[in-house]
Amino acid sequence: MKNNNILYNQNLYNNIVVFFLFILLFIIQWVLINSFQNLNITLVASLIYLPHGLRVLATLIGGNKILPGLFLAHLLTGLFLHYENGNLELTELINNDYKDLVIVLLTSTGSTFSVIISMFFIKFNFIRVRNITLKDIITIAILSSIINSFFNNTIYFISYENWEISSQFIQFIIGDVIGALIIFYSLKFINNFLVNIYYKRYKN
Repeated sequence: MKNNNILYNQNLYNNIVVFFLFILLFIIQWVLINSFQNLNITLVASLIYLPHGLRVLATLIGGNKILPGLFLAHLLTGLFLHYENGNLELTELINNDYKDLVIVLLTSTGSTFSVIISMFFIKFNFIRVRNITLKDIITIAILSSIINSFFNNTIYFISYENWEISSQFIQFIIGDVIGALIIFYSLKFINNFLVNIYYKRYKN
C-alpha cells in the first residue's frame, strides 16, 4: 500500500510538472514567436511550436502515466486559442451551443495521444532520458506531428468554412518538428553544461 501511494504521488507530481512546463512553453511561444508570425488565418499553426517538444519527450519518458497532465494543458491552451480568436464565447455555452467546446476537446485528445499512437506504430518502448537519441526524437516528432496534423486539420476542415487544409497540414508538421528539435537541443545543452560544472567541481 505504501509503495502504491509513493507511485501515485510521483505520477501526480510528474503530471503537475508537465502541465506547468507545457503552459510555460505555450506562453513563451505566444509572446516571442507568434508575435513575429502573421496569424492571418484563424487558429493557424505556429511555424515553431515549442510544446510539441515537451509532448514528445514527456511521453517518451513517462508513457501513458503522463497523459492526464498533457491533456489538461492541451485543453487549457486550446480553450485560450479558441477564445482569443473569437471562436469560443461564454454566450455560446449559455445558449447551449457546445460546437467549439467539442472541437477543443477532440483536438486536445488527438494532440495528447498522437505521440503514443506513433510509438505504437513503430513498436517503440519507453526509455530513460540518457538513452534518447536525436534519431528517436526526429522519428517520433515527425510521425506524431503527421498524426496530430491529420486529425486536427480534419476536425477543423469539417467544422469551419474555408479552412486551408493543405497549407495548414504542412505548417502543423513543420512547427511541431522544429519545436521538438529546439527543446531537445536546449535540454541537451543544459544537461552538458551541468555535467561539466559537476565534474569540474569534484575534480578540484
